[in-house]
Amino acid sequence: MKIVFTLQGDGRDGLVDRRFGRADTFLIYNSETDERQLVANAAVDAAMGAGLKAAENIVALGAVALVTGECGVKALHALHRAGVKVYSTDSATFEDALEELRQGSLREAQPA
Repeated sequence: MKIVFTLQGDGRDGLVDRRFGRADTFLIYNSETDERQLVANAAVDAAMGAGLKAAENIVALGAVALVTGECGVKALHALHRAGVKVYSTDSATFEDALEELRQGSLREAQPA
């Protein structure tokens, strides 16, 4: 299954970006094959609605889950309606966030 992580910059250093809609890069992790793919966030420079546009991109990528620092309310609702689980992390790196996800220690964000 595809899990998306938000990363800073070009994503090569593996640092988690705490912002969802304004994250520079998405790392698509396939939990079945351990494959990793970096994709630029096309919504990063949007004047308005970056979170919703990023959510649309996550759904289009076929993700079943998103791991990020924080996700805005509108984007969270859109992802939830599409069946994408959203997890919050304070981890600094992708590897640490992935390990937390595997251990089940990440908090799932729920729309209010």
